[in-house]
Amino acid sequence: LGTMNKWVIVRLVVTALAAAQGVLSGDSWLPAHQVTGLLLAGMLAYGVIAVPVVVWAQRLNPRNRPVWYFPSWRRNPLTLRDPLQFFHMVGFVFTAAGLGVVGRDLWHGQPLRLPHGVLPAFGVGMIIGCYVAARLFRNQLASEVPEGVVK
Repeated sequence: LGTMNKWVIVRLVVTALAAAQGVLSGDSWLPAHQVTGLLLAGMLAYGVIAVPVVVWAQRLNPRNRPVWYFPSWRRNPLTLRDPLQFFHMVGFVFTAAGLGVVGRDLWHGQPLRLPHGVLPAFGVGMIIGCYVAARLFRNQLASEVPEGVVK
């Protein structure tokens, strides 16, 4: 725990709470309408595309820091001045909530269905979108890279 900073702890707690909420709420997180493989691919693609678009728009925000950082669990996710951190955490939150629903239903012996993939697909898409945005806007990123991350 010596290498953990407060933001790692905040992110872990928020992610764990999202997973617990998925477990507790179960099916209420699942969409009521029919889910297809194409919809799941669309949810993943939405995250991959939407995050870079929103981050691009954030470049126009005068409150933004002139420099952003590579997505990291060690940075403050609660500031919109470094939008990659926020979307990085939110991607994990959606993924954790979805996996909580999956875990609950598996625990109760219920079969997994395509709707179980909606939240994880969106969350994973957002996480991927953060790395796509980091690549697209790498000139705006600080050169500091967290340990163990290949740039």
